[in-house]
Amino acid sequence: MNQIILWSLLILPYASLFLLNMDTVRRYMPVALFMTAIHTLAYQAAYHYGWWNEADSSLFGWDKVVPVPWVYGAYLVIVIWVFHFTFRKFWLYLTVNILLGVLFMYIVYPIWQRIGIVSSESTLPTIAIVAMMVGFSLIIYLYQLWQGEVFKKANTNS
Repeated sequence: MNQIILWSLLILPYASLFLLNMDTVRRYMPVALFMTAIHTLAYQAAYHYGWWNEADSSLFGWDKVVPVPWVYGAYLVIVIWVFHFTFRKFWLYLTVNILLGVLFMYIVYPIWQRIGIVSSESTLPTIAIVAMMVGFSLIIYLYQLWQGEVFKKANTNS
């Protein structure tokens, strides 16, 4: 059952992108990939420092450090959807990210722990992980602002 859930987390979110205009997907894919890179580094640090262990969410055997279904599947697509609905509305964006972080860490993650998708081992308080997630969301918001300016300048120079 866990493998079905993990495969669903990897594949199904991408199907939701067909509901968006492909220009929207292209516009926000760079920021989603940037967030994926940040998350990959965070999971590497967590593994190295023993903050948490996600080996139970492995699909391939080689993904013991970074949970591929979550980081490269669901989370990447969630970033695109959040930016689609909230970009250029900073306080809404921040509120949505705080709510999603709290929802994930206090409701979804404990459910995943109970069914064995993720381990219950963590040396960081849950609120610290939520704060980390919100911090990442601020970094990528600034990145998207910069990215938008870069594309705007490139279009005016063409």
